[in-house]
Amino acid sequence: MLTTTEMAAPPRPTHRLAPYVLPTLLLGGLALRLLFMAVGAAFYYKANSPFSNNDTYSFTQSFMNLWQHGHYSFNPLNPEAAFGRLPGFPFFWGGHYLLFGEKYVFQAVAFTQCLLDTVAIYLVYATARALTQDVRAGWVSGLLYAGYPFVIVWLTMSGSEALATFLTIVVFWWLATRPATGRNALIAGLLVAVALMVREYLGVLLLPVAFWVFSAKGISLPFVRLGTLAALGFLVVYISWPIRNYVFQHRLVLLKTATAGYDRYAEDVNSARQWVYGWSSDSDPYLDGIAGKAPLPEFPAEVFATPAEAARAQQLIRQARQCGTGFHSWRYNQRYEQPTNCNAELAAGFEALNASYKQRYPLSYWTRVPFANLKRAVFKSQLKQDAGGGSKVVTILFGYRSLLILLSLAGAWLLRRRRPTWPVVFFFTFMYLFLCFGIRHLEMRYLLQADAALLCLAGAPLMWLFDRLAAQFRTVSAN
Repeated sequence: MLTTTEMAAPPRPTHRLAPYVLPTLLLGGLALRLLFMAVGAAFYYKANSPFSNNDTYSFTQSFMNLWQHGHYSFNPLNPEAAFGRLPGFPFFWGGHYLLFGEKYVFQAVAFTQCLLDTVAIYLVYATARALTQDVRAGWVSGLLYAGYPFVIVWLTMSGSEALATFLTIVVFWWLATRPATGRNALIAGLLVAVALMVREYLGVLLLPVAFWVFSAKGISLPFVRLGTLAALGFLVVYISWPIRNYVFQHRLVLLKTATAGYDRYAEDVNSARQWVYGWSSDSDPYLDGIAGKAPLPEFPAEVFATPAEAARAQQLIRQARQCGTGFHSWRYNQRYEQPTNCNAELAAGFEALNASYKQRYPLSYWTRVPFANLKRAVFKSQLKQDAGGGSKVVTILFGYRSLLILLSLAGAWLLRRRRPTWPVVFFFTFMYLFLCFGIRHLEMRYLLQADAALLCLAGAPLMWLFDRLAAQFRTVSAN
């Protein structure tokens, strides 16, 4: 454990090369990112585009429809698409479109994201240095982030992952390096709202802000005052989204609708997915099978209570292929055009199956899939990815990621008595539990922000170990 004395008076680097460490780190990180953009992305994504994936269209078209037709939506045929994408990344992408034009917009976005992620290296360094009060720990954390492959592979992509990660690091840098004053609390709230506009679940960063205020003021009137200012700063930016939805779309939508405007995520598919997630951590093979896109895997024996329930499930599957709008889109990648559908009946049927399983196996329902997800999130060699290189390389990279997570958690333990580290630990814990126990849907990109924030603590255990080995070496040498 790091003692109070060790944290208050860390060893100061006196080597003559110390002033060059950070500039070298930043230049090396930028070179690595530009090299990936120029060469590595084409190799990693292979036949797929290094600049776009299945989600890109919804971001870019939301802006283009606004710019060309005055209507913010990525699919005018689906009313809920007007709420599908919060405006953070579409406007970020749109700014590049206006500056660089259609021909170069994707390359320009990729280049900007490389620059921002280079700035993030410095912010991770500065955050780690502030949390540990040791510049060497800052260097190590900055180095680990500079070479973190799971962020780098998203830098060329026109999607919200890279920008959301950058903004998350900005928030924790602000909390780690600024005293809890009224002005700083207001700005913290503003930063969280900007992050939410890019990735909606980042609104939870308001709770780390509350931890930050509490660590400085405790439960007191100043805590209430600063918390109110942070909430006010958040509302100044955030409130524009529900106001826009109510004024222009005549619906009070606070964030997004259940389908997010995607035809394939209608209530028939969403209810079936929640049913599958009651007993399996991988829903796609079953959803593919229900849609008729691929052979349907065999259901586990305990899924159905009676033969009648199994027969009801088969009836729902047949019905889903005939009149389920989401499953039609899932299979054919096109909109369901029939005047009537059976989505409501399908949703009720799958919800009944889910309730039956939950009632029969309450302990299994709340532990089996969530803990399997948690294990996959930390130790699994692969998570669902849109693209990737060779399997051996992927396995090595995921093993490296697991090592970094364990190293960072060791840092959290060593720094547990330092309240400024609590916001980082809370955010990491919340995101993992939320995804594994709540959403139950794991993709590597959903974990990026939590992992990046936790890397700010990774330098502490390495410096702790280095100092002890150095002390033992000096003792042995003296004897």
